Amino acid sequence: MSSARWSTALLSSALAALSLCIHALPFLLYSHDPLGYDTGFYRRYLIQPFLSFPNAPVPGLGNDAWGPRIFLDTLRLVHMPADVALYGGYIFLYALLPVLLFLYLRRSMGKGGAFLAGIFVTFSSVAYQAYWYMFFKNIFALDLMIMAFIALEKRRTYLACALDIAIALSHATSAVVYMITLLALVFFEPRRWREWALHLSLTGASFVLVNVALLREASITLPTALFIEWPQFVWLSLPFLLLLAASWRTFSYRSVSPTLTAFAIATLLYPILHLPFYQRVFVYADIALASFAAYAGHMLLNTIRISGLHNTLAYARFVTLCVALGLIFGNFYDQVRSLRPLMTEASIIRIEAISAIVPPDATVLTSANEAPWYEGWTATHIAAPGLLHDSHNLTEWEALWDATSTALRVKFLSSFKGPLYISTLGSTTELIGKTPPCLTDVAPDLLYDSCGH
Repeated sequence: MSSARWSTALLSSALAALSLCIHALPFLLYSHDPLGYDTGFYRRYLIQPFLSFPNAPVPGLGNDAWGPRIFLDTLRLVHMPADVALYGGYIFLYALLPVLLFLYLRRSMGKGGAFLAGIFVTFSSVAYQAYWYMFFKNIFALDLMIMAFIALEKRRTYLACALDIAIALSHATSAVVYMITLLALVFFEPRRWREWALHLSLTGASFVLVNVALLREASITLPTALFIEWPQFVWLSLPFLLLLAASWRTFSYRSVSPTLTAFAIATLLYPILHLPFYQRVFVYADIALASFAAYAGHMLLNTIRISGLHNTLAYARFVTLCVALGLIFGNFYDQVRSLRPLMTEASIIRIEAISAIVPPDATVLTSANEAPWYEGWTATHIAAPGLLHDSHNLTEWEALWDATSTALRVKFLSSFKGPLYISTLGSTTELIGKTPPCLTDVAPDLLYDSCGH
């Protein structure tokens, strides 16, 4: 192996090892199940009966997520336990991200700048928050997207076409970002417009094939997603913006990969236009911004190394670099401390005990906050206000909470598919109002509806 390949392999291994350690931190510091709200939806996919390949979708994955479902099914087929498959596969995808980014950027930014980009992404506060939220589809499709950028730059047409289809069949929002990137490349590299048109058409056709229902829903009402908004994104990205501001004299856009520039424009344009699920596109904007900041930081380091600290401007750049690095690691440390498990291990054990009592064909009504945990740690149908197997709107729920008539409460509960159980680790009164007398205590935190089912 040549020295160049050896250094590439060594730097890639270092980034992978660092990312593995960083993303194992919540499990080492807090609990066996420390990640956020979407965790239960993905775990439910792994514990449900295996009937097909890919297996039937569950809430949280959706009909479009063929790629992540096949990935999880493959881990299931080798008899990997659900928790190991879910968390191990997720950490693996995050460990792969800085390595792919390094391999993608090393030609345009050099190994130093590309390695710094991998470091920045690993310690990015936005990326860590997305990791904690359990955005499995996002990271799966993002890895595929960076692979596609590498294939496009190397003009590996067949590989790029395969990745076009894989992205479209893995995550709808990622596919839209990728298509906007391809559209922007028509203007940045017009000489290759036939290539961009081919990949855009292939991605678009595959996207429409699995997202007809989503397109129809988006035309009626604008879907939103739970994550961060512009103010928080700008605040968490402040160290990257500082590096870009400090390097404006030395920054050369000609040295930046055209696909990265197009990707950056796509990821900033998407939330500016408030397109569907724009909140989660900040995950991709963070990757682009971190990459530009890494290039800027590398240029600053080279300038300081060559010129030394001989004038006020050089000292200002050095101080800015130190402040930016301090903010990156300080913000990351704050995220690790603040993003704690939403559900304690003791609470999960209580939910598992309830699962052993309730028959699989039953419906369990619980709170919206607890719904993903009941979904992921039981085999029953789960309903919660506005979620999963619930067909009521907010007005109907408010009428239930305000109702004084027992008959109205009984009628409301009878609309759920029976047998119906009601379970919450919090207050039953806050979930369904005053408890009708025909609800029977079956176990701690579990009521059975014997009113009309």
